[in-house]
Amino acid sequence: MSLLNHLNTHFYRTEELCHALKIDTAQLAQWQDCGLFPKPSYSIQNQIKCSSFLGLYECEEFTDYYPRGGAHWGLDLIKHKVNNAALAYELFFQQYTQSLNKCQHQGFHCQDERFSDDLCEQIQSAWQQYLCSKYGVISQNGLVEELVHIELGRAIVDEITEERTVPSINQQDRPALLQALKLLNRAFSHPVKHERNQSLRERYIDALVCKYDLSIK
Repeated sequence: MSLLNHLNTHFYRTEELCHALKIDTAQLAQWQDCGLFPKPSYSIQNQIKCSSFLGLYECEEFTDYYPRGGAHWGLDLIKHKVNNAALAYELFFQQYTQSLNKCQHQGFHCQDERFSDDLCEQIQSAWQQYLCSKYGVISQNGLVEELVHIELGRAIVDEITEERTVPSINQQDRPALLQALKLLNRAFSHPVKHERNQSLRERYIDALVCKYDLSIK
């Protein structure tokens, strides 16, 4: 699949996102300027040459792409009447902690202090990265729950594998490692071809499945 086909299949163009939210592009830009909504995940610059019976035409086009889950965040901003960065962060904090609590109730635990004593600092850091659209690139849909799954899943994998360095995994640790990989598999994006080798999916799933002879099916 070509880059543009990938983006048009898995992401919203600006106009599509605004249509889903029933807002105009000026409103979206205002949200971004005020620190309420993430920047685009991908920005495409196209140099176009068009040839027809009437001659040659050249132009330059710019297209921004957003994760489809961004529409959920936008709808929440509208639903809760969020109009400043403090309220937006409060909403993000609530969604983050709810998703984390759900994961912990499902048995996903680690000793990393980012998810206990340092949780507030962790969420603040995640919020800044969310606004920069890091998670719009590395997660499947750009949902808040997916970024929780990614960071918690990575922490569990790093804890069990000593940051992916141990040569083998004992039988006692394999079930927890498999569950963490399944959590990551549901959250990680399937990267475009030019990003595949550097992607977190390659480092945390594909490489480890091969290294430790695992199956996440």
